[in-house]
Amino acid sequence: MQATLFQDCGKWGEMREVADALRKRHPEEVDWWIAEAYATRRCRSIEEAREILLEGVKAHPEEPCISYNLGCYACVLGEREEALGRVRTAIALDPIYKNMALDDEDLEALRDDLR
Repeated sequence: MQATLFQDCGKWGEMREVADALRKRHPEEVDWWIAEAYATRRCRSIEEAREILLEGVKAHPEEPCISYNLGCYACVLGEREEALGRVRTAIALDPIYKNMALDDEDLEALRDDLR
């Protein structure tokens, strides 16, 4: 898959373009929302990546990975309460995200609240 190849090579702009096209063609596929946001964070900005996932969470409200990533973005941007709410939502949807959150650098400011 082209998007994976670009990711492996660190070609974030190219990955973003492919993921954007695939997300628009297949909005029911949650992986394209996440891939586009992941690449956008690296080649453009975390704010743009967040906008993608804010649309994505409307299309996929039960997808924990979107809530988790929105929590990471909010935490990095200093929006502590927003971050905590998003990460708690992800954990409620899939408890595996608790261990991930405790190890994630983006969520370091929330560790005590998540224990």
